Amino acid sequence: MIVRDATANPSTEPCRYCTATPAELDSQMALVTELAHSRVFLVRDQTHPGRCVVLLKRHARELFELAPDELTAFMAEVARVAQVVHRVSGCDKLNYAVYGDLSPHLHVHIVPKWQGGAAWGEAFVLKPAEGVFLAPEAFAQMLLNLKHGVEFE
Repeated sequence: MIVRDATANPSTEPCRYCTATPAELDSQMALVTELAHSRVFLVRDQTHPGRCVVLLKRHARELFELAPDELTAFMAEVARVAQVVHRVSGCDKLNYAVYGDLSPHLHVHIVPKWQGGAAWGEAFVLKPAEGVFLAPEAFAQMLLNLKHGVEFE
């Protein structure tokens, strides 16, 4: 059995979420807002309208790497964003996904789902073969609705 430090980064490459600016991530996701412990992004592929990513501001790969108070605060921010996504999207259910295999930086996908809609009853597809991309005006309105909800509600 091979045992290694679970917190060690197996890659020698710098973490893209630690080094990239929101502008550099914009082709995949647009910055909604920054909270105390996280940055919130609206994913460009809107197969699940309102799908967001809540990204921990500092580098960590696993939930257990966070101190209890930081974990509580981060998950409270995830819940805050989820509540707004639920209200703005009108979805039937939210799914939460924490992967990190390809992007080993702690982040939570908040995925709105509708009964009878895309991937209902299944895990959502992270990168579908054919994504759904909103018209720029519709995407901007979704971003504004989420921003207002997270920042002012």
